[in-house]
Amino acid sequence: MLIPTKKDKSPLLATSWLNGFSFEKFQNASFYGIICGDLSGGLECLDFDNHFGDAIKNLTDFITIPEVKFIYDKYSLPIEKSQNGGYHLLYRCTKNDGNKKLASRLKDGRPDAIIETRGQGGYFCAYPSDGYTVFRNDIFDIKTISEQERDILWNNAIAMNECYPSLTKTSYESDNGDRPGDLYNANSDSIDEMKGILTGSGWRDLGGFKWRRPGKDEGISATLGKVAPNIFYCFTANGYPFEPMKAYTPFQVLGLIKFNGDFKEAAKSVAPEKPLNTVNPQKATLQISDIEKIIQEAKIDSKKKIARPPTIISIKEQQATSYIYKRVFTLGNFSCIIGKAKSRKTFLLSLITSAALSKEKDGKFVGEMVQGKTDVLYFDTEQGEYDCQHVVSRIEEMSGNSINLHGYSLRPYSPNERCQIIEYIFEKQGSKTGLCIIDGIADLAFAINDEQEATRVTTILLRLSKVHNCHISTVIHQNKNDNFATGHLGSSIMKKAEVLISVTKKGDVSEIACDMIRGSSDFEPFEMFIDLDGIPQTRVGIPKRKEREFIPELLEPIPTFAEREQEIQFTDKMPLNMDF
Repeated sequence: MLIPTKKDKSPLLATSWLNGFSFEKFQNASFYGIICGDLSGGLECLDFDNHFGDAIKNLTDFITIPEVKFIYDKYSLPIEKSQNGGYHLLYRCTKNDGNKKLASRLKDGRPDAIIETRGQGGYFCAYPSDGYTVFRNDIFDIKTISEQERDILWNNAIAMNECYPSLTKTSYESDNGDRPGDLYNANSDSIDEMKGILTGSGWRDLGGFKWRRPGKDEGISATLGKVAPNIFYCFTANGYPFEPMKAYTPFQVLGLIKFNGDFKEAAKSVAPEKPLNTVNPQKATLQISDIEKIIQEAKIDSKKKIARPPTIISIKEQQATSYIYKRVFTLGNFSCIIGKAKSRKTFLLSLITSAALSKEKDGKFVGEMVQGKTDVLYFDTEQGEYDCQHVVSRIEEMSGNSINLHGYSLRPYSPNERCQIIEYIFEKQGSKTGLCIIDGIADLAFAINDEQEATRVTTILLRLSKVHNCHISTVIHQNKNDNFATGHLGSSIMKKAEVLISVTKKGDVSEIACDMIRGSSDFEPFEMFIDLDGIPQTRVGIPKRKEREFIPELLEPIPTFAEREQEIQFTDKMPLNMDF
């Protein structure tokens, strides 16, 4: 059933349409509205708003969810495009509610809908109104789906929510951040513990932030880390002890499940113990109960067989009439590229990153990414948005791979915010990440000459590379008067890095050299130049530097790439390609 509307989309009626209306009203109507609910046979509309300019992306992300795509294909659900760039996904169902906001995003500090519904008691403007077009399938053939299928559509839409409506804190949490619940929530281990508590009580982690409640065989019931990095957001009415459409902190999940809602006992369980007597007790961070466990985990067993970390980047060198491949980057470690300003360090990163993403093995650097860890994270802390985009585009062009590269520009943020953003992205994508680039590691610290800041940032590199089993390559400037990396931060990173690679500009070329590598021999220096298309190229022929002393017996023979290739499978993860 249609309804005439004004330019502002309000009804062109003197009274409610439920009392009927005259069709002469359509002569002066600006748009045609379709009434939802019982008057139109149970019609309901999923409205993808374009307030943020990304409605097409949200719609595509939604449609490509496998269980949503199955329903969409099964019923050929029609989609129309609105005059403002939004989209309407239409279906009928015997179950029909009023208008609901399913997913929102913060705008100017307030939630703004990105997906909402038009149902019983509502209407939406539609084709053939001016500016409205049928985008997919037949709008005059809207099928009826089951209540269960409708729930699947709704829950997947709600799972795209990016902000929570409310968060009620317990008396053991506050805005000051100094109570037991606050300290527990701030601990990076609390997220993993929260996941363990949920799975232990029957919740199932579906991946990609999505969780399913106990006793349910399909569908989504909650998200973890979607609306905020450490927030569990429940939207099922059957998720006891959690309430629907409510957000929970790690401490609240702990208290509700493990202590049956007794937050006092939960607070006692996480309250910090007194530190051991030390020379400087203010710096003691370990609790007495943790020491024995840490000792057992840290004890080195000389008889335990530990596999050598997989190599993900090698460098190809000619030896007589054949080639050898020398190890450069391995999983679980981090490296550092040093050089003075404008020495073309970022161009070298483009070479290395494109090698990791490419299937081609004829370049100077050779990528050997491990199966299942083929993604590359690229963080730029220095350059503006235009230059960051140019670098990422260049890498995509060089590698022929835009699927596995995820670039982020962090220039506008503070050092602490940059660290938090990187940590959060690792929580989301770390399991698939084999290589991470941080171009501008100094921008993660408030002061490069502060010893505590140097230790903090270096510890982040050590922890992220180990916990997520990836390689992190960083960039830092050299001092103007010598070849050392700047400040205490540079010194700390140089001492802990697996590889130090220096870039020295000499006219139109830059010399690339291995200043240090652990457990292997230095690769030979080579030159890098930029061709007329702005693409970095390499050539050999640099006079060899004086070799550092090392004991050959301690080094294992370096296998050729052909030998390695038999053990490594190179795979591409291609997303479902919908024609939107």
